[in-house]
Amino acid sequence: MKHLSATTIAHAIQAGELTSTAITEHYLARIEQHNPKLNAFVDIYRHQALSQAKQRDDNANCLGPLHGVPISIKECFLYQGTATTLNYPPLKNYQGSQTSPLVQRLLDAGAVILGKTNVPQLLADSQTFGPLYPTANNPFDITRTPGGSTGGGAAALAADLCALELGSDIGGSIRNPSAYCGLFGLKPTENGHSHDGHVPPLPEHKLGFSVMNCTGPLARAPEDLELAFRVLYPQQQLQLESKPLSGYTFGYFDTLHGLTAGQSVQLGLDQLKQLITAQGATLKPVTIDNQLAAQAMELWAELFGFSIAQNLPWLIRKIFYMKFRPALRDSSLTLIPALKRGLSLDFKHLSRALYRRREVIAELNRSFAACDAVLSPTALGPAFQHNHQHQRIALDGEQIPYMDYCFPFVALFNLSGQPVLTVPTGCDATGLPIGISISAPHHHEGRLLHIGRLLAQNGITFSSPELS
Repeated sequence: MKHLSATTIAHAIQAGELTSTAITEHYLARIEQHNPKLNAFVDIYRHQALSQAKQRDDNANCLGPLHGVPISIKECFLYQGTATTLNYPPLKNYQGSQTSPLVQRLLDAGAVILGKTNVPQLLADSQTFGPLYPTANNPFDITRTPGGSTGGGAAALAADLCALELGSDIGGSIRNPSAYCGLFGLKPTENGHSHDGHVPPLPEHKLGFSVMNCTGPLARAPEDLELAFRVLYPQQQLQLESKPLSGYTFGYFDTLHGLTAGQSVQLGLDQLKQLITAQGATLKPVTIDNQLAAQAMELWAELFGFSIAQNLPWLIRKIFYMKFRPALRDSSLTLIPALKRGLSLDFKHLSRALYRRREVIAELNRSFAACDAVLSPTALGPAFQHNHQHQRIALDGEQIPYMDYCFPFVALFNLSGQPVLTVPTGCDATGLPIGISISAPHHHEGRLLHIGRLLAQNGITFSSPELS
């Protein structure tokens, strides 16, 4: 039963070839065996999951699209009676008094929730560690990060500890973990809102501001992303396109703000370009002006500052800034003034940032106008060694600033709000996965998911790690 897709599991249960109890027990056994080394799950609902699975088996006539499929959810989603701490000590005893509408839709579709997965403190990092939970490890190399902030979920999926993960993304938090763990991940068109049951903000704070944040699925197969998307966002009325790859024009870029992807990512990008051109697709190079890229990065930092600051008292905002100041100073990106403006919670700064954001989005749309979809790196390189001090990261004989390595290529699309599909392109010479991102115009998830299926039919698939 190893590495079955969520779609395959759902079909097998519906056909009577597999029971929810059997597949749930399979995953719980794997969690017991492998989670102590990976720290992918931080809460495991063994008895509750088995009870849910039995209910699914006893109600075989009430078949939702995820009937009996065991999944995981990121720790930041409210699930009544369970911990939502964000790996943040002031919330260490917090339990949700309600369930996120997204989690409820998964349950209503018949899913079995195995547990919650690991996150970095306040979801604010591209690796997964913090004061409350042990460091999450990458199944391909446990000395390396699975990414963040959906790092625990990505590790769980790659290690076959679950069939699907509900994640979120305000700065690459679905896409970097997907790339580092060889998965498919979908950041939809900007869809976060104050009532989606994602923390922050806490529901008790009754805050209505949400910007750049997205919720979305991670999976081992593109058809699972489609399945999850239909369940999570029924109001979107997803329509897949039907063209062959030869009917698409793909843009591509590998440099942003003077930062160029490393050799292994370049090889992954080249592999994807060769595959789609062999299928008859058209390729067009895309250049993003350095000044436009700088504006986009600064606006992302400022709006991220506003997003996180609304939940935090002044002293904690100051501590948060001091934690990341060395990495920000080391970066080639000029982000400190922008982040400080966001953390200030000054309304005029916010209003100006939102105005400028619309201008930048319009300019980016013009840059991509001739393309149906655009290929780009996710991070500059593969998963990096655990790096709690945010030191420079080794890449192709150079030492790359932490912020430069992790964020520019993903933050660009949080700022633009466009949907992005991250796909695996295999492993590099050291055995580490490489993931390439594919963006599309706003509200074209159906195009991305169709492209993902076409790529999978041509060999772009998940490769499993070897676990001891």
